[in-house]
Amino acid sequence: MKAIAFRGVGDVRVETVPDPKIVAPTDVVLRITTSAVCGSDLHQYHGRGGALVQPGAVMGHEFMGVVEEAGPEVRKVRPGDRVLAPFSVSCGRCEWCQRKLPTQCTTTERAVFGGRWGHVWPGGQAERIRVPFADHMTEPVPAGMSDEDALFLGDILSTGFFCAENGGIRPGDAVAVFGAGPVGLLALQSAQLFGPARVFAVDRVDYRLALAAEFGAEPVHLDRGDPAEQLRRLTGGRGPDVVLECVGHETPFTQAIQAVRAGGTVSSVGVYVEPSLGFPAREAFFKDLSLRMGICNARNYMAPLLPLVQGGKLRPARIITHTMPLGEAPKGYAIFDKKEDRAIKVLLRPT
Repeated sequence: MKAIAFRGVGDVRVETVPDPKIVAPTDVVLRITTSAVCGSDLHQYHGRGGALVQPGAVMGHEFMGVVEEAGPEVRKVRPGDRVLAPFSVSCGRCEWCQRKLPTQCTTTERAVFGGRWGHVWPGGQAERIRVPFADHMTEPVPAGMSDEDALFLGDILSTGFFCAENGGIRPGDAVAVFGAGPVGLLALQSAQLFGPARVFAVDRVDYRLALAAEFGAEPVHLDRGDPAEQLRRLTGGRGPDVVLECVGHETPFTQAIQAVRAGGTVSSVGVYVEPSLGFPAREAFFKDLSLRMGICNARNYMAPLLPLVQGGKLRPARIITHTMPLGEAPKGYAIFDKKEDRAIKVLLRPT
């Protein structure tokens, strides 16, 4: 089959790799209908955080498709069913899965499709993929629901909602979202569900800020001054009640802590691949801040958020800017990385 393989920094290629097969009786093999390039794929693409994947590894953790083959112990889905899977691989049975922390699964060694915080698992930027523990991992997609509406439930929509939920947003709050990329834009949409009076989007890319404004945010441009100072001016000198950090870098993390009001909350879901970062502990301490951060346990959110997408309360498909054949994935990576052609979210379709 055709797949997108990592070959080195800035180098992903279309290659022919072996077709996946049923290995365990609880596996399914999916024929992928849609996958996507994620911001965290760019960590491998840039070589950040060390050798997260080895040359030749199949990339991608955002995917959905049709069950092509099912192991003999699979009960929940059958061949022909359209399904989603979350970005992390989990068994559903170990202590951490039972605690609703599937990203900490000990059975799978904290595996992520197409990358690693723990064990490496072949990714979904391909024509097919093996999904283990299918009765736990897969979520059926309702008939009539498009791939564009469903796909992001497996990662970035769930992550954006998780970020907003962790912020503890209350009706009337002022909320600032640092980063108007795909996760930030979906965190912004999710934040609106909790009834804030004002939402600000902090970024330096004009077209991303324009889309954030379409979702009801007030743009804060990073090239027009210190974002903490801008946000304090916009909130009567106090700062936002809640800041959602959706970048995963020391600078916006520090700026979020500087910007939030005394006694406020910073919720961070940016993926930090470096082993440490500077932390303004003194400022956070004297401001009496609450800090919530972590990797989203997307499996917990897929089913609950699905009806919000069906009902139009969340509009994930609006952030899609490009849909390309799988064979054009190297171009998709390049334009997404360089923010060319007004790229925000790139989908890939096998041909």
